[in-house]
Amino acid sequence: MFRHYEDKLGWGRSKASRAYKALKKLIVYCQVPPGTRLDAITISDVLDTSVTPVREALIQLETEEYIENSLGNGYYAQKLETKRISDEYGVTRTILQDVFRGKLDELHRGLPVLQTTPSWDDYRLVRKFLELFYERIANASNNQRMHHLVHDSNIRTRYVRMLDLERPERLSCIRDDMSELLELLDKRDKNAAIANVDRQFSAMINTVPDLVLEGNHRAGNTKESWLETLLSNWCAFH
Repeated sequence: MFRHYEDKLGWGRSKASRAYKALKKLIVYCQVPPGTRLDAITISDVLDTSVTPVREALIQLETEEYIENSLGNGYYAQKLETKRISDEYGVTRTILQDVFRGKLDELHRGLPVLQTTPSWDDYRLVRKFLELFYERIANASNNQRMHHLVHDSNIRTRYVRMLDLERPERLSCIRDDMSELLELLDKRDKNAAIANVDRQFSAMINTVPDLVLEGNHRAGNTKESWLETLLSNWCAFH
């Protein structure tokens, strides 16, 4: 995970770190067509930097399974896959339910923060709220691995979640389910909260096949712009 890699001495200030962040944002938001060869020389020319930090960033992204390495043929952007996204949602669901079963009292003490809900008209703010909500619940487990798993799952499902929230009927459904869940947590109704999470994530997983098709289609339309987007990311992380 990036958090572990970032702890390396000097990494956070390095060009490799900057290249890693720029490339990872590109991949997470599906701003490069699936199957695109991520050539280190081409990328370094666009970013006006040496090849070494770009190669180091690509190696790390491949280690984290954000991109593919075709032996002897370089690194490639991956397509979204239904099973992978569904499995990531399943990881978060399991961890949230586990916390509700055993740590509800500890979680309850953090509810004033959790109950700061976003404007439900802005799907981007809702996405950020959901990710923060999941991570704060996982943090209540006092299990660093669980927290890291949810953090990583949030990143890997971010684009599909945004596509889901762009749909007005889904945004409305998620708003109602989350409002109910916050009330259940406030009442410390463990069993009902667990059932709510199961219902929410089951609905999310049911949407994944269509969203994956849509996401891959949108990514395929970035063939002419992905290097420009990468350069913009690179500048933003300066």
